[in-house]
Amino acid sequence: MTEKATPLQPGQLVRSLAGRDRGKYYLVWQLRDNAALLVDGRKRLPAHPKAKNPRHLQPVKLVSVDFRAKAAAGKLTPEDIRADLAALLREDPDEEA
Repeated sequence: MTEKATPLQPGQLVRSLAGRDRGKYYLVWQLRDNAALLVDGRKRLPAHPKAKNPRHLQPVKLVSVDFRAKAAAGKLTPEDIRADLAALLREDPDEEA
């Protein structure tokens, strides 16, 4: 299940605009101080998320409600992250916030 997003929130699909990972899609796992913690289910997992400045991210108007619920419960697996990311990318990743 997905919903339309407001500025960055957990479970939201984002695209990196700067750095070596430019163009790569992630899901927002958590927001801390002045950084968004990102996961992709492959290299970046909740144990070692990528911290990125929100100014270097392009938010997409899609949020995975399932991802957010599993993250809040602490029951995220790499397979869940990859499945949610793939489902959001199939919907329409070019739609900007």
